[in-house]
Amino acid sequence: MKNTGEYKLPLIALLLLLTIANGSAVFAQSNSLFPAWSKKNQQDSSRIIQKTVPIGRGLKVDIHAPVITKSRGLFRPGKKVPVLLYVHGGGWVKGTRSKVYNLPAFATKRNWMLVSVDYRPIPKTNIDGQVLDVVRSINWVRANIKRYGGDPKRIVIMGHSAGSHLVAMVGVKKLGGKLRGIIPNDVQAYDMVAYGGMRGSLPRVYQAAFGSNPQNWIKWSPITYVKRSNNYPPFLIMYSGSNYERRKKLANGFGRALKSRGTRVTMFNGKRYSHGSIARTIGTSAEVTRAVEIFLRRAFR
Repeated sequence: MKNTGEYKLPLIALLLLLTIANGSAVFAQSNSLFPAWSKKNQQDSSRIIQKTVPIGRGLKVDIHAPVITKSRGLFRPGKKVPVLLYVHGGGWVKGTRSKVYNLPAFATKRNWMLVSVDYRPIPKTNIDGQVLDVVRSINWVRANIKRYGGDPKRIVIMGHSAGSHLVAMVGVKKLGGKLRGIIPNDVQAYDMVAYGGMRGSLPRVYQAAFGSNPQNWIKWSPITYVKRSNNYPPFLIMYSGSNYERRKKLANGFGRALKSRGTRVTMFNGKRYSHGSIARTIGTSAEVTRAVEIFLRRAFR
């Protein structure tokens, strides 16, 4: 073949050279190293991935995940993060899973996932039904949360007010499977017989939930089940300054009972907080935030 002095590049090599040239042009226009990449990641680091997922029987969960759980391609899968499952308050008769205060930001800032769950209100069901609704959510999370970036082996359950009572019931009845920890945040329903005796009568909201039959008070009190078993998950029991002496006595009585069974129990004396603010200020108040964070970091290890 006659040599004309021409040299033809293979197509692949030509494309490679064009790609390098384009990349060099983009870099040359920049005043700093990869500014577009840096800006994008600064925005991503403050974003929360949110999803609402039905789990059956009319119940749903809201998933609040940090951006690191998001897959960025075949070779950059998202990370699996610990899960804080939250049960809202509302006196057992109302409330919504959307009432999560600062918890989504608190959790995702630390690269944890928050999952807020539903339960049916009274009188659509009773305390037993509500406990089973929470258990259904826990079981769903354990079976499915991996696909959303959660670690099914690292789950802590937390509740406020009525939700506090429900997570305590799940824990002491050992209905939630293997949990890393339980955080009941401010309720007086650990021992309904003692509570009724201290007050002389039950307030209206407690009557609506627990009824007037003392046998149900015993049946639906977490204290009833503590001495029936052991090897409970660690507990962080929090109580506020609302009706302080009574809350303190009931919370510490429950804590002592758990400790007598060999449970690791941390008490948080929230005298400076109201019933609402002890939940509302997680993530904004240094004292209450630190108590919850220390407990979770140890539980999620």
